[in-house]
Amino acid sequence: MKTEKILKHLIKPLVLSGAYKDETVALKDIVISQIESKIKTYDRIIKTYQKKYGKNFDTFSKKLKNKATPELEDVWMEWNSAIEMKNAWNEALKEAIDSESNV
Repeated sequence: MKTEKILKHLIKPLVLSGAYKDETVALKDIVISQIESKIKTYDRIIKTYQKKYGKNFDTFSKKLKNKATPELEDVWMEWNSAIEMKNAWNEALKEAIDSESNV
């Protein structure tokens, strides 16, 4: 219950100011905006690697097979992590949007 009390305390000014019609709408909007921000961040990381190496991750991975340097392995791990995190945040966004009709 402490978490709920904290959330209400943080969201209440947004409702009182008229920025949102109620606490549920405010919280949903904030959560979805935060998720979308994370997706954009990981998308930028992925695009930076694609531009730097001139290929997508799958092609980059195939080219590395049996000839990767430690530096390129680090790049591969960071690029792969960015893809996995983007996918995780996309799934979270889908769940958040799907849950809108259930609240």
